[in-house]
Amino acid sequence: TGSSMAISVTCPTKRYVVILFQPVTLTCNYQTSAQQPPVVIWRYKYFCQNPILTALNPSSAANQLTQAIPNYNPIIDCTENQRTVRTVASKQGNTITLADGYQGRKITIINNADLNFAQTAWGDSGVYVCSVVSTQDLTGNSEDYTELIVLGECTWNKSA
Repeated sequence: TGSSMAISVTCPTKRYVVILFQPVTLTCNYQTSAQQPPVVIWRYKYFCQNPILTALNPSSAANQLTQAIPNYNPIIDCTENQRTVRTVASKQGNTITLADGYQGRKITIINNADLNFAQTAWGDSGVYVCSVVSTQDLTGNSEDYTELIVLGECTWNKSA
């Protein structure tokens, strides 16, 4: 008879800004009472709006909504069908699996759950969601996100 505990996942740094081709490690911390190692899954979501243009245009409709609606973030708050969403990598125990679009790249999960890019590439800018799944911890906060902005890429008109 086992009792379940709550899992807690946090990405302490909410935004990373790096230059194209530079390395970066997206930190994801978790706490679990589980005896077995959990499954760590990193997912990528394309930005809903260009974060740089949004910051440079304070009078935009998106920024006006941000002021009117508490906790609304026009850069990341949109429906999933309005943007690209894909799995990047997963880890269970010592086994790391890269999704098809990331095969051949120097990307891995290090430490317990940190996503490491040896070299950022075109199209890496976006929201990265760290999910930690444990069959023994059924409650709590099982995911958190961080943003990655890669300077030097010209991919902001994907949704246009």
